[in-house]
Amino acid sequence: MWNASIDRWLTGSVLAVLLLGTASCGMDQKDILPEDGFLKIFNHPQEELAFYPESVVQLTDGGYLFLSGVKDELSETEYPYAYLTRTDVTGKVLWSRSYEWNAPASRMFLQDGRACFVAMNDQFQAFALEVDPGSGDIAAQHDLGMTMPLASYRDQEGKLLVLGYEFDSHSSWVCKFSASFNLERSSLLNVNNDLMQVEIQRHMNKIGQEYPFYIGEFNNGTGNGYYVSCFYNYTLRNVFLDRSSLSPSGDIYLYQTGEAVSSLIPKAGSGFGLTSYYEGNNFILPRTEPDVTASENIKDWEAEPLYELTFKAPVIPLTLQTEDGDFTLFASQTNASRIVLYQYAADSDSLVRTHEKGFDEQVAVADLVATDDGGVVILAGTFILGKYRRPVLYKMDPEEFLKP
Repeated sequence: MWNASIDRWLTGSVLAVLLLGTASCGMDQKDILPEDGFLKIFNHPQEELAFYPESVVQLTDGGYLFLSGVKDELSETEYPYAYLTRTDVTGKVLWSRSYEWNAPASRMFLQDGRACFVAMNDQFQAFALEVDPGSGDIAAQHDLGMTMPLASYRDQEGKLLVLGYEFDSHSSWVCKFSASFNLERSSLLNVNNDLMQVEIQRHMNKIGQEYPFYIGEFNNGTGNGYYVSCFYNYTLRNVFLDRSSLSPSGDIYLYQTGEAVSSLIPKAGSGFGLTSYYEGNNFILPRTEPDVTASENIKDWEAEPLYELTFKAPVIPLTLQTEDGDFTLFASQTNASRIVLYQYAADSDSLVRTHEKGFDEQVAVADLVATDDGGVVILAGTFILGKYRRPVLYKMDPEEFLKP
C-alpha cells in the first residue's frame, strides 16, 4: 500500500512537497472541483520496489485506476508483477493491490463495469484479467492462448487485439478476440531473426531497450484496418493489417531495431500523424499520407526535429475534442526533466500550443487519456531522491487546451 500521495498543486513547490510527503497517505489534500488540475507523485514504503507505470483509465465516478509493472530487487522473479492503484477524482488513493501476474501490457479498458488488462503467468502465457474497480478483486481471467504479451488495444467494435511473441516460429503474434475473449483471428509476422527474442525478454523485464510496441486502428481515406508496431522482417516496423484477415498490407520501416516510429495516430482524409526516432534524435510529422499497401522508409519524408526530447523518447498521441474544435496531442518528456505536450489543430495540423510541466528528477511518460470534463490526464514515472521509481498522475484542466 502507498504510504504517501505526494501532492504538487499547480501553484506549489515540488521540492517542498517532496520533503514533507513521506509521512501519510493523502498529504495536503484540498477541496477542489473535479475539473481542476492536479499533480500527484505516489510514494511507497518499500524502497526495493521500482514502479514502471503502464496505463490509466478514468472510471464512471470520475476517479482513476492506473496499472504499473513493479520490479522487486529482492525477488527471484525476473519479470515485473502487476500493480493497480485506485484514486478518487482528485487523485487521492482509495486502494492499491499487487497481483501474481507478470509484465502487464498496456492498454487498460473498461467493459461491463470492470477494468481489463493483459498480463502473463510464470509460463509466459497471456491472460486477459477482469478487475472489480471497487475492490481490486480479479473477477475473471481468460487464457488467450498466446505467449509474451507486448501490447493490447480494444477497438471501436469492442474487440481486443493483443501483440505477443511466438517462440517456435520466431514471429510477432497478433491475435483478435471477441468481447467475450474468444479468439477470432490470429496472424504471425515472421521476424526472421531468432536473436530478437532476447531483445523482447529484456524489454519485458525492464533491463534493456524498451521498444515502442503498440496497436491501433484506422478508418479514413486510406482504408479500414489496424496498425501494429512490432518486430517484422528483421526490423522494428509499423505494419498495416487487413481488418478481417490481419494479414500485412504495407509497412513503415527504418534501419533494424535502433530506429522506430514511436507513435502513430490516424487523421481525417488519408492522413496520419506520427513521431519517430533515428540517428539519436526524435522527429515529428503532424501529418503525412503513407501508402498502407506499400513498404516505405520514413527517412524519405521530411520531418521536424524535436531535439529537446530524451534519447529515443516514448511519445503518446491522442485526439482531443473541445469546444474550440479537435486537436491532436503528442505527450513526451524532455532532457530538462519536463513533461511536454504538443497541441496541434486537427484541421490545419498547425502547432497551437506547447504545454510543459517541470520535475526535480527525470520523468518518463507512459499514457495519455482524455477525461470526461474535456481535459486530459497523463500517467508518468519519476524518481524520489534520485533513486526510487514512483508513478505520477498529472491532470490538466480543460481550459488549458482552449485556443489563446
